[in-house]
Amino acid sequence: MGDQFQYDVFLSHSKQDKAVVRPLAERLRKDGVNVWFDEWVLKPGDSIPSKIEEGLERSRVLVLCMSANAFGSDWAQLESGTFRFRDPLNKERRFLPLRLDDAPIKGSLAQFLYINWLPTDRKEEYAKLLEACQTRTNSFVTENKSSKYSCREECYQGRLQIRNLGIRF
Repeated sequence: MGDQFQYDVFLSHSKQDKAVVRPLAERLRKDGVNVWFDEWVLKPGDSIPSKIEEGLERSRVLVLCMSANAFGSDWAQLESGTFRFRDPLNKERRFLPLRLDDAPIKGSLAQFLYINWLPTDRKEEYAKLLEACQTRTNSFVTENKSSKYSCREECYQGRLQIRNLGIRF
């Protein structure tokens, strides 16, 4: 793959937010964004953790759909933690928070500027989201040459770090 990613966007969300996230995934796909969305990728018999790890590795941007449901989801926390472990200050803009409801944003997520995906703001905010998902720069690579870890090892290290925070998965 060189410095190309298989997916432009990995949509991390809680299953309770599918009614909001599914139409977003469909709209992004219609606008030419290659989306990793669990319903389109996961097949019966797949190892869910393995497929998620693979999807994260092969996605240029992680869109974390933040909501009260997601903040209670160990999977969403694992996915965002894995990406933030690779680039904790989000200098490469590979992590994009999308706020679905008015749930308070706590901890390290509060430092990131988010896109408001409340029903009243979606029309105006979609252009920002689409631009962030479509923007490609040469700084996005599948493996950081200066890192002592490969992407797979970085994912593993990120999971270890998250486990140490007490998150179950």
